[in-house]
Amino acid sequence: MAREGSAARPRSTPGARGPGRPRASSAATIHEAALELFLERGYDAVSVDDVARRAGVSRGTFFAYCDSKADALWADLDAAIGRAGEALDAAAGAAVPALAEALAAAVAPWGAAPPAALRDAAAMGAAEALRDAAPARLQPLVERAALRLALERDALPESPGAAVAPVALVAAAAAAVVAWAAAPDRGTASDAVAAAVGPLAAGAAGG
Repeated sequence: MAREGSAARPRSTPGARGPGRPRASSAATIHEAALELFLERGYDAVSVDDVARRAGVSRGTFFAYCDSKADALWADLDAAIGRAGEALDAAAGAAVPALAEALAAAVAPWGAAPPAALRDAAAMGAAEALRDAAPARLQPLVERAALRLALERDALPESPGAAVAPVALVAAAAAAVVAWAAAPDRGTASDAVAAAVGPLAAGAAGG
């Protein structure tokens, strides 16, 4: 995954930059270059080497920040998943409401503007790649929530009592984000997620 603030400063590859592009020194620049290429050529037609050239870095530098081409696509979404996990860990109170609040808070920085990976998924030919990778990307968050809920209920994390609610809430949040990004008259991402997970959270907490 991308690591900002790496101790070793990435070296740029001479002559590899696009016109007007500054030398790449962060995962953000690699992410931006990847999204540009995905939009221009289509996700499947772009290679890691293509992204590295556009970003102005070596192949080795690319892999210092990303494990794969998919990491460059998922950067903004992975950041939101990470924020949700941190918010869940920091929240006081019962696990189910805490997860619902964490999910809404995680996408709040997006406001009413979807990340490019979501907004342009169809144009980039990346909708299938996003959909297929989503379960694995979201699973660590589900497991964190299930563990917390299991501790509350004196159950095993994989038991239905602990696992079902986190799966339902995370799946509902993901579906809400996709629908929100496609809506022409969208509000904020946080409101969309809160509306989707709120009733589920209330039902799970009551059960």
